[in-house]
Amino acid sequence: MDRLRFGLDAELDPYQLALAKQTNDNNINEKMCRYMLCLKYKHADGSLHALGSAFYVMHGQRLAVTAAHVTSAAGTNQIVACYPDGSQSDVITLGEDRIADISVIKVDAPCPLPTVRHTAPNVGDTVYFLGFSSASKLNFTKGMVTSMEQAAIFTTDAYADNGFSGGPVFNLHMELVGMVLGGAGITNQHVRCVNVAKVEGFVSGITAASSACGCWP
Repeated sequence: MDRLRFGLDAELDPYQLALAKQTNDNNINEKMCRYMLCLKYKHADGSLHALGSAFYVMHGQRLAVTAAHVTSAAGTNQIVACYPDGSQSDVITLGEDRIADISVIKVDAPCPLPTVRHTAPNVGDTVYFLGFSSASKLNFTKGMVTSMEQAAIFTTDAYADNGFSGGPVFNLHMELVGMVLGGAGITNQHVRCVNVAKVEGFVSGITAASSACGCWP
């Protein structure tokens, strides 16, 4: 197999390069899984219906975030979080920003937190999604940032199923850079995401307001 030459007699085997990328992808998938929650709502008969994805954001308070259209879709039905260990619990919605499409929920399980990159990703950056499909199976996809719509929103070409809404967006360094909102335009070929700084700002506002009034559930 031909080798790639980079000057100063440096060579790189394309196969080894592809293998290194695959290994990194596998590592990211394995490590991202522990941050994930599958959200469902409970019917009157006790059966569960898939809603979307969520992930942990804050130590101590046991908080997670998802898209506001995910929690609002439950209506008056009780939302249930399904944890990586197979356990479940009811959750409480603490606040929604339906314009920014961000929702903060209170969960019962311990909260492993991802490393956060507070600056927005750049066009051309590689990003990864984890999300639950409509069949409540965890899926892993990869793509590239394709545009910056506005200060807090970016789009990617990574595939996202309906249940990916509210799931995390990670970069090559396994750093959290955003949250999946949903398809851009009439197809899901491009997916809109909100950057992590916007998410953190909303979470901080919810926690400050709740602490001030002493109304933590």
